[in-house]
Amino acid sequence: MQDVQLRQRSADRFGLALPITMEGEECACHDISATGVLLEAAQAPQLGAQVALSLQYQSGGRPFTVDCRGQVVRVERHGDNYNIAVRLNEPLFQEAVPQEGGTG
Repeated sequence: MQDVQLRQRSADRFGLALPITMEGEECACHDISATGVLLEAAQAPQLGAQVALSLQYQSGGRPFTVDCRGQVVRVERHGDNYNIAVRLNEPLFQEAVPQEGGTG
C-alpha cells in the first residue's frame, strides 16, 4: 500500500514542524511538500472540504507567512486529535513540481 501512495505523490515530502493554522485554528504540521500538507488538529473538517491554511516560517531571521488553500483528501483519528491530509490547489513552489512533458 505504501508503495502505491509513494508513486501517486507528485512532490517530495519533508518532515517539518512549522507553525500552521487551518481556518484560523492552530495545528501541528507533520510534513509538507510543494503540493500538500499533513497536519494534526483537534477538529476534523469534512472530507473534500476546501480549507484555508497559513504557514509560518523564518528565513534570514525574518518571519514569513504563506497563505494557501487546499482540499481535504484524508481524515484519520489520531488519539484525541485528527491527522488531516490537504492537497494544495496551487503548488507552493512551481519549480518543485515536475511538469507534464517536461523534465521538472
